[in-house]
Parts: sequence; C-alpha cells; structure tokens
Amino acid sequence: MQPLPKEYLSRIIRAVVEFQLIEDNDKILIGLSGGKDSLFMAYALTELKNTLKKNFTLGAITINPMFTKDFSCEAMQKFCDKLNIPYHIHEVNIAETIANQDNKNACYSCAFFRRGAINGYAKEHGYNKIAYAHNHDDAVETFFMNLFYSGQLKTFMPSTYLSRSDVTVIRPLLYFREEEIRNAISLHGQEPCAPPCPFNGNT
Repeated sequence: MQPLPKEYLSRIIRAVVEFQLIEDNDKILIGLSGGKDSLFMAYALTELKNTLKKNFTLGAITINPMFTKDFSCEAMQKFCDKLNIPYHIHEVNIAETIANQDNKNACYSCAFFRRGAINGYAKEHGYNKIAYAHNHDDAVETFFMNLFYSGQLKTFMPSTYLSRSDVTVIRPLLYFREEEIRNAISLHGQEPCAPPCPFNGNT
C-alpha cells in the first residue's frame, strides 16, 4: 500500500475538522461493504489515524445479507489485517425479509435492516460512532432524489446523532468525488468485491 497523497489527506482532515467528525477516545465502526468507497475509507481513516493528533480506534463490520450460500469475506479480512483493523462479519437474513415483502422496495428494505444491524452491533460492542463512505456525488444524488420524489431541498448531514441507538453516524468522504475514489484503488491495491445482491443493476 502507498501512503495517502497529501492532497487526499488534507481533504479528509478538512472534513473531520470542519464537521467535528472525530474526537479523542472515539471508537469508530467502519461499514465495510467491500465496494470501492468503503475500502478507500478504511484505508484513508487508517492513514488519518497515523497522522491526526487524536486518540481514536477503528473497527470494521460487513453485513452478510444471506443472499447466497457462498458469500465470502476473505478478501476484506485480509485487507483489514493489512490495515491492522479488527474485522467483524455479522449475518442478517435480509434475503428472507425481502422475499416476504413483495410490495416493498428491496433496496429500501435492505438498507434499513443493514443500518439497524450495524447500529445494534455498534452499541453492543462499545462503538460510539459509525463511519459510512458516502461521497460528494452521493450527497448530490441524494439532494436531487429528495427534490424529485418528495419536493424537499435537503441531503444527508456529515454527522448525525442517532438517539435511539446512542451512536453518531459520520461521513468523512464528503469532499471526495467518486472518480477520485475509483482512481485510488491503485494506492491501496484492493479490488472491490462483487456485490452479492441479486437485484444489483436491476433497481
């Protein structure tokens, strides 16, 4: 793995400082799907931990939605081992839930139950923050989705406190464009994992 370029490092520091995303003694759980964005975030936060003068710890979690019997997390386990990040795999039978909800949007249900599982795991294991890899493009897309479908001028926040689970969701990649993250694969060397979702590309 190559060191995170100074331009990238300064951008993630800007987000962390501007929105007060990371404080001393934070225990941060990374939502690691195996996609390019979450892989880059794990790599970038590890580099940040070695640079920023704050005492915080990292962990990573992958939700196995049980869509397939051969779901493999081996590549992500090896990646986290290289970064020295504790890695957890949590099974949630989202496949069965979606199958029993014929009239509901599969993507909405999957996202809802994934977030709930991660929130619960974080609270149970002492993590006070959850990091998601939403980038600048995601924020713009969410803005237009809210505008077109509900008439609201809003997008997600860089930091959101969830009172029910007593954890804070942070999004450290808001100043990164998707193309930049795609190009950063050459820095950390880990190719994205194929998504196990049977609806991928069809919703």
